[in-house]
Amino acid sequence: MMDLFTTLLIMFACLLAEGFFSGSEIGIVSADKIKLRHNAAKGSSGARLTLKMLEKPEWLLSTTLVGTNIAVVTNTTMATALMIDLFGEQYGWLAIVIVAPLIWVFGEIVPKSIFQQYADIITPKAIFVLRAASVVFAPILFVFSTLSHLFTKMVGGDSQNPFTMREEIVAMLKMSDHSGDIQPVEKKMIKRVFNFSETTAYEVMVPLIDVIAIEKSTSLTEARNLAVKSTHSRLPVYEDRIDNVIGVVDVLEWLGLEEQGDIEPYTRPVRYVPGTRNINALLVELRQDGDAMIVVVDEFGGAEGIITLEDIVEEVVDELEDEYDSRIQDSSMIKKIGNNQYLAQARLEVDVLEEMLGLKFPEGNFVTLGGLLLDKAKEVPRVGEEIHIADVRFEITKASARAIKEVRLYIQ
Repeated sequence: MMDLFTTLLIMFACLLAEGFFSGSEIGIVSADKIKLRHNAAKGSSGARLTLKMLEKPEWLLSTTLVGTNIAVVTNTTMATALMIDLFGEQYGWLAIVIVAPLIWVFGEIVPKSIFQQYADIITPKAIFVLRAASVVFAPILFVFSTLSHLFTKMVGGDSQNPFTMREEIVAMLKMSDHSGDIQPVEKKMIKRVFNFSETTAYEVMVPLIDVIAIEKSTSLTEARNLAVKSTHSRLPVYEDRIDNVIGVVDVLEWLGLEEQGDIEPYTRPVRYVPGTRNINALLVELRQDGDAMIVVVDEFGGAEGIITLEDIVEEVVDELEDEYDSRIQDSSMIKKIGNNQYLAQARLEVDVLEEMLGLKFPEGNFVTLGGLLLDKAKEVPRVGEEIHIADVRFEITKASARAIKEVRLYIQ
């Protein structure tokens, strides 16, 4: 039997090893994966190694399990042998009485508490020892890993490590509020990319009310004048009614021609999609089929608006405009003309109007001021007609047969 000092030294080393492996297990689980990726990008070799080993989490966690068990078994065996050597075989049970509390407190509870509290600091440093241990324990780990995969398949699942989750990215965006690593505009773009797959054609389309369209029998001369006013390279073509869009024309094909006649020979077929169509799928179709324009239709087949590839791309990148520019654009759509009197464009969004003037209107199936008034009037009001909503009197100052253009507000 080895001397008492050597035995106690080995037992102490086993206790430290158990504390390290059991604590590392909690540290790995508790470590912030977002911070690990951030530190890895900054050059931390420990963070990089941690992320690499986490690609096979069952291998890494098996390493901590094997290390813990080897330390516990060795410690208990040494303690039992020591008690027998000192007091005889009948006192071997003293090893459990003495060693068990030490194992529970200093081999489990204390290290796990420390590793959990300082997981982001300790884990990238401890990972190098775990890596070395995984090499030493490789034969045993191979058996554990094989059994893990086998049992997972038996219960009908697949071993997955969904490491980059939407929730983690959202958490990273929240963290950036304090760290400043992500600029506000970049943060908005990331959020819009996440929402991209949930956005419908109706949400990004340009409403027909805001579109310059050409009737199919329009002369080329008149069409050229409309094209110059539009500043767009493609225009929808309709027959009889504006909501009966039958095709699209490419302005560049005929703008410089001196030919006479109408626009119909230059009209190309157009694709129709419902407003509920996902723009993620639309983007793929636009790129694959080379469609210049898509017409959004309602349940009855009437056109509601148009979408181009540029409209879909802008859904993500238009946040490159800073917030100051956006406020300037909103403020240009409404101006104060007297005491509690304002002149506003009907296209001004209701929530913007509420925020700017401190108002609150009833909720409904509308977005703009014009939509609010149409929802209240149930028809297109005439110029001079007044509508009362909450504590505001609205006077229609400009309108067409199909839409409200401009409104005067009297706040009471």
